[in-house]
Amino acid sequence: MTRAQAVVGIDLGGTNTLACVMDESGEIRSRTHRKTDAHLGTDAVVDGLAEAVREVCDTAGIELDAVDGVGVAVCGAVDHGAGVVLATGALDWTDVPLSAMLKDRLGRRVILENDVNAAAWGEYRAGAGRGAAGMLAAWVGTGIGGGIVLDDRLYHGPRGTAGELGQTKVDNTGREPRILEAIASRTGMRTLASELAGDFSRSMLLESVGGDFDAIGTDQIAAAHAAGDPLAERVVSIAAEVLGSSLANAVTLLSIDTIVLGGGMIESLGDAFVDQIRTGFEADVFPPQAASWCRIVPTMLRSDAGLVGAAMIAAEDSRSR
Repeated sequence: MTRAQAVVGIDLGGTNTLACVMDESGEIRSRTHRKTDAHLGTDAVVDGLAEAVREVCDTAGIELDAVDGVGVAVCGAVDHGAGVVLATGALDWTDVPLSAMLKDRLGRRVILENDVNAAAWGEYRAGAGRGAAGMLAAWVGTGIGGGIVLDDRLYHGPRGTAGELGQTKVDNTGREPRILEAIASRTGMRTLASELAGDFSRSMLLESVGGDFDAIGTDQIAAAHAAGDPLAERVVSIAAEVLGSSLANAVTLLSIDTIVLGGGMIESLGDAFVDQIRTGFEADVFPPQAASWCRIVPTMLRSDAGLVGAAMIAAEDSRSR
């Protein structure tokens, strides 16, 4: 394998880190998974990233100097151009110059991207978003993240913060206004369950956690919903309706033709949840014809979306130089 034919992708999460080598055909040649160990501090995390890069290169049988770029997807707000992690609660980082720190350890160019932006690019290039004229990715997990592709490129906006779908305000009717992820994420669904529990005499969802609302997670919500538990069904229905309406607003504003849904809640709740989201979308999108020309599809790359996207971003950066 000659130089410029290999790139490395990294998906850096608060708990787990994934890394891979991708060749010029887009095939993953090797991969690794390790704990992030964020509690050990910033330098230890970056050291771990460098070790992961060397490991996947060794496994793929290539020298580090044959790697033309490293793409890193990070769970948090990033300054894409400066290569700085602005803030991420999962790692407890603020203003960390990750690109420079990792380049110092590897001697390779490092390109930094938000994790959902990277996932959006992966899906657009190699997953469920292929062929889209314009695409929005919405990842639903602990929170809700978004990534936008317009005119065949990731859209960051003039200040680099575009796509923060989960932070948009969707409810001003209560004592405290709520943003989208406060309702439709896993955390939001947990809150809804606690607020609605009094309306249900019995609930499989609550019984599965012994009445401890804080113990409600993705698996519990998905299992109770699949079993037809009325509380879980109500919670998921509200989340889907509000998320669908928010996606409708995005399409009304941007006139895109594809929405890709991913993240732990989408994967666990499955097609039924996607169908409910689509129903909420169709009720609110403008023009009404967008209900037929905008497709809403689940992720194809699933948990690999950010990893694949990070590698592809590095590859395309290499080709542009």
